[in-house]
Amino acid sequence: MADVINVLLIEDDEDDYFLTSDYLTQCDSPSFNLTWVTNSEDAIAKLKKHSFDLCLLDYLLGAENAIDVMANLKANQFNLPVVILTGQSDITVDEMVMRAGAADYLQKSEIETPRFMRTIRYAMVRRDIENERLERDKIEQKNKAKDKFLAHLGHELRTPLTSILGYTELLIDDVRNSNFKQELSIIQSNGRHLLSLLNDLLDMSRIMADKLDLNIKAVNLCAFLTDIHSLMRLSAKDKGLSLDIVAATPIPEFIDTDPTRLRQVLLNLISNAVKFTDKGSITLSIEFVEANSSDHKPAQLRFHVSDTGVGMPPNKLANIFQPFEQIEDVMRANHGGAGLGLAICKELVQKLGGDISVSSKLGEGSTFSFDINPGDVADQPKTELQLGQVQQAQSAFINLSVSGKVLIVDDLQEIRRLTGHIVGQSQAEISYAENGVKALEAVLRAEEQNQPFNLVLMDIHMPVMNGIEALHAMRRHGQQTPVIAVTAASRKGLRESLIQEGFNDVIGKPIDRFALTSLLGKYLPSSLTQDIENGKSTENTEIHTTLPSETTRAEANERLAVTPNNGKRVLVIEDDSDAAELLQLFISHLGHTVTIETNGSDALQTASNKPFDHVLMDLTLPDYNGYDLAKELKAAQPSARITIVSGHEADTQVMAEIGIDNALLKPVTKDDLETVIY
Repeated sequence: MADVINVLLIEDDEDDYFLTSDYLTQCDSPSFNLTWVTNSEDAIAKLKKHSFDLCLLDYLLGAENAIDVMANLKANQFNLPVVILTGQSDITVDEMVMRAGAADYLQKSEIETPRFMRTIRYAMVRRDIENERLERDKIEQKNKAKDKFLAHLGHELRTPLTSILGYTELLIDDVRNSNFKQELSIIQSNGRHLLSLLNDLLDMSRIMADKLDLNIKAVNLCAFLTDIHSLMRLSAKDKGLSLDIVAATPIPEFIDTDPTRLRQVLLNLISNAVKFTDKGSITLSIEFVEANSSDHKPAQLRFHVSDTGVGMPPNKLANIFQPFEQIEDVMRANHGGAGLGLAICKELVQKLGGDISVSSKLGEGSTFSFDINPGDVADQPKTELQLGQVQQAQSAFINLSVSGKVLIVDDLQEIRRLTGHIVGQSQAEISYAENGVKALEAVLRAEEQNQPFNLVLMDIHMPVMNGIEALHAMRRHGQQTPVIAVTAASRKGLRESLIQEGFNDVIGKPIDRFALTSLLGKYLPSSLTQDIENGKSTENTEIHTTLPSETTRAEANERLAVTPNNGKRVLVIEDDSDAAELLQLFISHLGHTVTIETNGSDALQTASNKPFDHVLMDLTLPDYNGYDLAKELKAAQPSARITIVSGHEADTQVMAEIGIDNALLKPVTKDDLETVIY
């Protein structure tokens, strides 16, 4: 309670004023500063000019009573504790004033008793508690407003970036623009840089609001590191740098962590190393530190990212992990960035159960070191690090003369895209699945539709259901589709054991395009054979098919097991005309038919008149909340897959409740769409 309490006394009896004033004057701790008025009008005037901690209010004030005065105070938005003073206690009156919002009530005869001071103290404590609650509410409202602003900002920035990056991608893919490829690449690079800055800002906002959650799962460490190597080695090679991943100790086969956030930290640190290194090498080293029972330290997995780059002066290292901090020498080198990447890395590492540090010498290079909690790995076998063989980048375009249907199964979207890019150079039709369960569903659904897959490329280590379990489930359902195991592991005898499990073949990660070409040629029909089966003629070959006169074309197709056109009917709901047009171009290039609607009402009308295989929809529409619209679309077309395409991050819990299949964050690429439309 404050040392001096400012009290407003509203009392029309002068004797009662003197009685109250004399008692309060005698108090040493706390002391009181008393202001006296005789009616509510004067009370309002005083409250407008001065701040008071407490109001003592006589119940009867001539024509007014305490309830009228409190209503007047409330109408003028004055919020302070009010203690009612009554001539005599009356249960009915007491209940009325408490319901009207009084902090307490006292008989005037109790003013000189200990109960009076106790009542004031309680009223002040309740005031402090209420003020704290109001302050928390204000902070919460400010945070909500900030979150709403950032969500809106994210959406508004992602929408134009969708067009910038999307149309640039289309222009780069067009061979007619080969003379402008360098300029287009600059546009694409800067667009991606803007997107990276936006993602950093939103990530930092979530971290500061403590709204960034982890998704802990079992991660195959060798496979994970192979993927990191595969993703980053080309950017290092483009600058003439080597990227090496080594292990100083044997490492656990599996760890429990959030692979997305760990990947984010490593890619950020390696990207920085590439950015600030002009010659030499970058090394990611890993070591496993056993638990120490003597000092109760748990096991740790430690990472070091070292480079031979520009380095940093010692006096600049203390603040490098603070948000928006930039090293001046680095800024002069025109490397850019918002100064958020390392701050985000620090927060993520701490959430993963560790800490991060840096050592550096100006002109010699830097080493960023961090550790994470790998989970309970006491029973995990410790093995030597074995990365998949990394082949030299090949610039030659491989035109595979094979067709058929291929299902690519991998829990990492980047790897699905890379594999799909290689297979996509053939005439094969590609579908994707992110785990064994989705793969099994896709294979069974294709069989039911009489459009079976010709080949499945199956990653071994995946969440939900791994590749071996998925293969066994397929075989139990009588599916004999050839399945190739895709694995980053390379232990002795692995290939033989996978063949014994039932896989038709094995290929390592990162995937060698020429090895994959050989396997596709082995298991897929050639495009020439497919043309013959479909009764088409090639440029240099005329095909004649002799059939009995009673045999119809339909019977011939059935006999030859023709695979029908598998283009999907896609409904796009997007109110931004540029974004809608870009989605239409991408989806059409993927071989699907597109219907565009710009609002929810028209979309529902269209969905009631014609069937769709897939719906792509924005969350912010002029006439509908996106989730409400998704519910109605799901009811209208229960078999259609629904994907959210929005500048706002989708709520995964609401998605699961409605039955929404996927969510893509703008800007989206053609590859993004290819992963969800199958």
